[in-house]
Amino acid sequence: MTPGQRRVVVWLAALLCTALTMRLGFWQLSRATEKRQAYDHMLMQRTQAPWRNEDWPCDPAFDAARLPFYKPVVVQGQWLVDKTVFLDNRPMDGMSGFVVVTPLLLTGGEGACRHRILLVERGWVPRDAHDRSRLPLVPTSLAPVQLQGRVTPGLSRTYQLGDEAMPSAQAGPVLRQNADVAFWRNWLGQVPVAGAVLQVQAEAPADQVDEYADEHADVLRRHWPEPGQGQDKHLAYAAQWFAMAAVIIGLTVWFQIIRPRRASAHVPS
Repeated sequence: MTPGQRRVVVWLAALLCTALTMRLGFWQLSRATEKRQAYDHMLMQRTQAPWRNEDWPCDPAFDAARLPFYKPVVVQGQWLVDKTVFLDNRPMDGMSGFVVVTPLLLTGGEGACRHRILLVERGWVPRDAHDRSRLPLVPTSLAPVQLQGRVTPGLSRTYQLGDEAMPSAQAGPVLRQNADVAFWRNWLGQVPVAGAVLQVQAEAPADQVDEYADEHADVLRRHWPEPGQGQDKHLAYAAQWFAMAAVIIGLTVWFQIIRPRRASAHVPS
């Protein structure tokens, strides 16, 4: 390879690496913008009237993307305690633990809207440090309750290797990595309504309107991350990628143009 060909290869490699790092930088900026927009959308939705039992679509095939995400929710129903699911590998506050999901049988409704089941992410509990397979006890009322939360597109998901076997028909609770529609159809005998609710405080008996239970007796933590959190991280990553692109161009210009010219200028004639 001649010196001229070598310079062409170096410049092509430098341009390719620069284009790649710039692309990654702009992608991080777009992710930061998406999170900022999600946060602004959440703030707007919080000012809206809450969704109640009658607002949830009856059709289980309803597209969850059409739900008003982050909108406040006030619903009444009865916990299906024996169908509780513990979602594994869900850290919170730097600790390992589970997200507790209990289906809620909504009260009211007629015809196709009867017996609707709504999935509720009730909160988080830590894992037993001495027995990692032991599921914690979560006190749950058997009486009708009223709870507050916000609309979410679905349950929390995490990366998993392989498929999980379907549980038997025995009473729960059960431990899962993830819980999809097929699981709930098998576990509940029907498909729950679209979306889910992220519970934000302890529920109260249904007959105590706007009077909520003592949260000191509630073992569940609800330090849910707010939409838009992490945008500063994306901005920092973008700055790193752009800095890397600048370094690549700078080093290429130095070693391919400036340094050779300086060297030739000091060569005796």
